[in-house]
Amino acid sequence: MQLAAIPGLMATVAWHCWRFLSFRGDWRRMPDSMGVVGIAMAGTLLGGLAEQLVRGRPWALAMATTLVWLGLILAVSRKDGRLNRRLAGALGVLSMGIQALLVLSIWIPGVEWPVAIWSGVAVMHLLSKASGGAGA
Repeated sequence: MQLAAIPGLMATVAWHCWRFLSFRGDWRRMPDSMGVVGIAMAGTLLGGLAEQLVRGRPWALAMATTLVWLGLILAVSRKDGRLNRRLAGALGVLSMGIQALLVLSIWIPGVEWPVAIWSGVAVMHLLSKASGGAGA
């Protein structure tokens, strides 16, 4: 990947993330690519570790929690033994946004619970849309 492409990639990820968090995203618009899944999973791994470590969790617990979350994303993105790459990418991108909001909520009193509830509803909304089509 060229370094000049990174700002465009970051803007695209942020745009998709906002769409999923605002319940307007469509997982079918995600590229059907293992590269996108890899980027989404890497971002989710880094975001999950950052969120857990900022909260003061031990390194081993932060890694375990993040890996469990990644496993759940991959598990719910499977249908008939095959990975739905678009759904996995969408869940990964949504997770990155959730993690960023949770990190920000650490420094803003009283915001963590609304962020957690909103994030949970956004995940369930995405999964409900996916189950109606070719989803999990």
